[in-house]
Amino acid sequence: MCFHRRTLHTTGPVLEGVRVAGAGARCEPDAMTIQPAKLSDPAVRAFVSAVNSHDRERFLSLLAPDATMADDGSDRDLAEWIDGEIFSSHGHMEVDNESRGGRRILARFRNDTWGEMRTKWTFTVEDDGRISRFETGQA
Repeated sequence: MCFHRRTLHTTGPVLEGVRVAGAGARCEPDAMTIQPAKLSDPAVRAFVSAVNSHDRERFLSLLAPDATMADDGSDRDLAEWIDGEIFSSHGHMEVDNESRGGRRILARFRNDTWGEMRTKWTFTVEDDGRISRFETGQA
């Protein structure tokens, strides 16, 4: 994995299990990346697909009317957060691992504001299949 903007590559040295890229290189997906279509939970699969396709309308349709979220342990204004962190900054997720029936994922999340970071995501999905809460933060 690399921490970077889109210009780094995973061929650099490995430090504590994290690949550090050299200057001028590019980051490529790990072989361990789970394609969004292969994610176990349908709501999480749709969430990741909507983020990656920058489909705000589809994304919003996945959320329960009173949905909430937290980032790094602090509740945030959902509309403001998704606009700033996902849609206006071209957010993208590459899922490396899933657990808890697919409702917890580890992903490399990147956007134009912060670059790329390893993140964890936990989802609460209601009986109707809509997401009522998600929590994210650095992993």
